Amino acid sequence: MPLPREIVAGLSRRLAERAGLELPAWVIESRAQQRIAALGVEAGAYLALVSSGRGAGELAELIESVRVGETRFFRHRTQVDALDQVVVPALAARGKRAVRVWSAGCASGEEPYTLAIVLARRLPDHAITIVATDVSEDALEVAAAATYPRAALDHVPDEWRDAFEVTDERARVRPEIARRVSFERQNLVDGEPPRGCALVWCRNVLIYFAPEARRRAVERLVGALEPGGFLFVGYSESLRDVAGLDAVKAGDAVAYRRREPGAAPPPPRRTPPAGVPASPASSPRTPPAGITVAERTLRITGDADPDRLGADLGAVMAAPGLCRLIVDLDGADFVPDEVAPILRRARAAAGAAGIALELRASRGGARRWLRRHGLEAP
Repeated sequence: MPLPREIVAGLSRRLAERAGLELPAWVIESRAQQRIAALGVEAGAYLALVSSGRGAGELAELIESVRVGETRFFRHRTQVDALDQVVVPALAARGKRAVRVWSAGCASGEEPYTLAIVLARRLPDHAITIVATDVSEDALEVAAAATYPRAALDHVPDEWRDAFEVTDERARVRPEIARRVSFERQNLVDGEPPRGCALVWCRNVLIYFAPEARRRAVERLVGALEPGGFLFVGYSESLRDVAGLDAVKAGDAVAYRRREPGAAPPPPRRTPPAGVPASPASSPRTPPAGITVAERTLRITGDADPDRLGADLGAVMAAPGLCRLIVDLDGADFVPDEVAPILRRARAAAGAAGIALELRASRGGARRWLRRHGLEAP
């Protein structure tokens, strides 16, 4: 039986207050129903519980159940390549032998271990320490063990596989690499961040935060950087509007670098980055008379990489004269849930830029996916 709307709204407020999470209603309802059934209580009693001091433990359980923990080794390969080809040379040239790194929202540890693998090989004479934080105790327990199913190596390029000890069923991060990483339970919104970091890695975390929580989280991420330090976020996340950060093109990826004291900001871009408008428009652009309306279609297919979707959408929306963008979901048999916030942000950016964005779905599965995520045509 569906939960009453006011119950879902109340739980949503508690998740936003406690962890800064802004999640689709269906996610909250689904996970809360599981917890309610496990405790054998009424929905109203459950909301009262997690809203009280005595329900702190249960609220933590709810946060654990809704958290987004999709991760893998060498995820977002273009960003890992940017780390290897752009960040590493900059770290080697800075004259310091100590490299401090913060992996925020580290989930079950694949990302901080990826950082340790790359940095340990490329900077063998540097002292590398990586602080990895996450809100999930369960995920951190897995991370600390540094042991994964052998299938976890499927996305690891051959040149990096010697960083693991492999048996028939398991793959273990080599101890000399694993010991460079320490794990801490921390809420990104109100935790105490590390300081003096040459690199901060926080990907596909900010998209799940409410605006005020996102602002506080970004303050902590930037505050953790030393001058000249690098910050990486997810493809669908942009920090171009954050004071003190400069966007750095790194191959096919974008990193952000904390500006050195006294350094002048770069000149303003003439075209809006990643589909974000330079100034809002109240209605779709009207092309001059006699000019065909500029329309593009972006198809999400079954083999599409959702990690690149945000970048692809931004590139398409930045095209001069675009008036209409169709995102076609009918070619995908399965669309990951992490695509939903990317499309939600793209719709907002398109509307502000005066671009008509249509999410097209004629197949039953695609239509149900849009409904479940609240992405039907307004």
